[in-house]
Amino acid sequence: MTKPNLGTLIIIGGHEDKAGDRVILNEVARRARDDGGRLVVVTAATQLPEEVAEDYRAAFGDLGIKHIDMLDVRTRAEAHEAALVDKVKAARVIFFTGGDQLRITSQLGDSPLFQALLETYHTGGTLVGTSAGAAAMPGTMLISGPSDASSKLPSLGMAPGLGLMPDAVIDSHFAERGRIGRLLGAVAQNPRNLGIGIDEDTAIVVERGICFDVIGSGAVYVVDGSDISYSSLCETDADGVISIDDVRLHVLGTGDQYDLIARRPVR
Repeated sequence: MTKPNLGTLIIIGGHEDKAGDRVILNEVARRARDDGGRLVVVTAATQLPEEVAEDYRAAFGDLGIKHIDMLDVRTRAEAHEAALVDKVKAARVIFFTGGDQLRITSQLGDSPLFQALLETYHTGGTLVGTSAGAAAMPGTMLISGPSDASSKLPSLGMAPGLGLMPDAVIDSHFAERGRIGRLLGAVAQNPRNLGIGIDEDTAIVVERGICFDVIGSGAVYVVDGSDISYSSLCETDADGVISIDDVRLHVLGTGDQYDLIARRPVR
C-alpha cells in the first residue's frame, strides 16, 4: 500500500488574532492562496454558525481570500450530502471553528464528508482547527475537566478524536484556563499519547506528522509521559489526586520546533 503524502495540520489554541497582525490567520490564508485560493470554513462545532461564519468571512476576506465556502453540518445526515462533500473536495485548506468538539466527531466521524477531509490531508492539503476544532484533531480527545485544579481521574472526560495525530491529546486555551493539571491527567491515562497544550493566539504547524513549528504570541506545552516510572492511577481513591513520577515537560515559544518522532525539541 502506498504511504499517503500527509499534508499540514495547523492546530490553534483558540482566540487567534483576527484584527491585528493576524500571524496565524495569515499563515492559513497563505496556504489557501498557494493552493488555488479556495478555503472551506466548517462551523459544525458551534451553536452560532452564522455569527462565526461572518467573523471568519470578514477576516479571511481582508487577507485576500476570494473564494470562502462556509460549511455547516447540523445533523449527521448532512455529512452524507453530495453537495457538501463536493465543497470539501474543491478546497485544499479546510478550517474547523471552535464550539463543542463532540459535535465535530459525532456529526462527521467516518461519514463521506470526513472521508473527503481525510483525502485532502492524505494528498498534501491543509486542515486547520481552533479551540474545539483543535481538540478534535488527535486520536484521543479531551472533552471535559476542571481548569485550575490538580488532576483527579473522575473529573476527566475523554473520547476518540478524528485521529489526524494518532498518538496525541491536545488542550487549548491552555495557560489562560490553567489546564496543566488536566493535561497531565490525560497523559497519565495512556503515556503513549503526547500531551500538547496550546495557549490562545498560538498554533502548532504540523508538517507530514513528523514535526511541528510554533507560531503566534503564546506558548506550547508538551507533556511526554514515555518515561513515567510511577502513577497512582490504579491505586488512588475516587477523590484522590493522581500522583505521577518522571514526566517530561517542554515549553516552546514562537519559532521553536519539535520533532514528533524523536519526541525532542529541535535546537
